[in-house]
Amino acid sequence: IRCVLEVVKCEPIAISKSNDHNYDPGDKQHYQNTIRLVTGRKHQVRAQLASLGSPIIRDTLYEPISGMTLESLEDESMEELMDDALSRVRVPKEAIGLQAHAILFAGVKAKARTPWWGDGKG
Repeated sequence: IRCVLEVVKCEPIAISKSNDHNYDPGDKQHYQNTIRLVTGRKHQVRAQLASLGSPIIRDTLYEPISGMTLESLEDESMEELMDDALSRVRVPKEAIGLQAHAILFAGVKAKARTPWWGDGKG
């Protein structure tokens, strides 16, 4: 199934190091995006963002192959890099930085609480 996403909003955020979530943001710039899934399934959001080189925080399934595309497979010099990346792919053991902020089902709308990474204000 083809995945079509619409990036509605993309804002830089600050994530503070906290014992509550045990994630060290280091000196990386993080962004909080509002994405509307037009077609496809939610795991395809993870794959699409990783293929663009923008993996989701803690997404150990897609982060190792971040920025790699099917076209990369055609380049023989990428084979060792791809093998190394695939050897690091793991099912996440901690919550990843992906959360629905609202869900509408059968006319009922449910809104989510603040995500584990905070409100983005540091």
